[in-house]
Amino acid sequence: MKKITTALCAILTFAGLLQAQNLPKFSGLMFGDYYYNVQFHDQTQKDVNAFEYRRIYLTADYTIADGIWSRFRLESDPTASNLSNNKLSTMVKDAFLDFKNVGDGDLVLGLQGTWNINMAEGIFGYRSLEKTIQDLHGISASRDLGVSITQKFSDEISSGFLLGNNTGNNGSLFGQTNSSQARFKSAYLFFQIKPVNQLTILLDGQYAGAPSSKYIKTGDLIVNYANSNFGIGVQGFLNAIDHGESNGSTLKRNGISFNGWFALMDNLRLVGRYDSYDPNTTNRSSLANSSQTLIIGALDWAIRKNVHIMPNIEYTHYAFANTKDDVVARVTYFFSF
Repeated sequence: MKKITTALCAILTFAGLLQAQNLPKFSGLMFGDYYYNVQFHDQTQKDVNAFEYRRIYLTADYTIADGIWSRFRLESDPTASNLSNNKLSTMVKDAFLDFKNVGDGDLVLGLQGTWNINMAEGIFGYRSLEKTIQDLHGISASRDLGVSITQKFSDEISSGFLLGNNTGNNGSLFGQTNSSQARFKSAYLFFQIKPVNQLTILLDGQYAGAPSSKYIKTGDLIVNYANSNFGIGVQGFLNAIDHGESNGSTLKRNGISFNGWFALMDNLRLVGRYDSYDPNTTNRSSLANSSQTLIIGALDWAIRKNVHIMPNIEYTHYAFANTKDDVVARVTYFFSF
């Protein structure tokens, strides 16, 4: 009996020490769908249906010392995280060091999120249904490797600046010598104001360089209002790429996205979205250059706080002659821990 008591005390003591230690905090999420292509502009994809996942995150956050923390995140995305033999794999999504309370802000070093993508996701929510309009059309990358500083002037006003490699997650500079891409960087800026409770206004922009004098300029504005019963917001952007056209002229793109949800019950929401995107304001010669309209309608059923089932329909119209619209029926799932 004495040995059992001694062993039990040792186990409890060890468990207490583990709890007292500064251990990494692990979290994660996953979302995906069962989808059916009712109609598709590419006729070979009509009637295609399958189960899929679209994102898996595994994140470790670790507080190194008072005011210093770090994050390491892995992602698996079937469209981007495949090995040469086409087997599913993972990639490094985030890897950064955050010095908090630098003044009243943060200094972040490493692979980190860009504001014009990630802040939009946080404001509107429902990344599990679809990417935000800039992310969806490849206007900007969601990550960059560099250094950023953010400043919180008050509870209502904040801003930030990020200088990055302009490489996203692809690491194209590494292992290369005299890479022309290495001469070009990307600068991101945001200014956020919350003038009244539950109203958010975000103004952000990006200026980036690329070979062949293709300087990229993007401006973005978000206005969103949300409370416990509903949320409604709009995002609009303008994008220009110097010498981006084959004839050397400037490629101009723009888009606007309306997002909203309404609580039908405590655990059931009606979600809607309408996008209008123009990939080329002067050249309409191909499907890739034609304007598009996206409409999403969904029900969000929260089975538990972190478990959601969302039946939805995604409709895409292409303003190009003799092109069929896309109609995709999906049942989307999401969970996090």
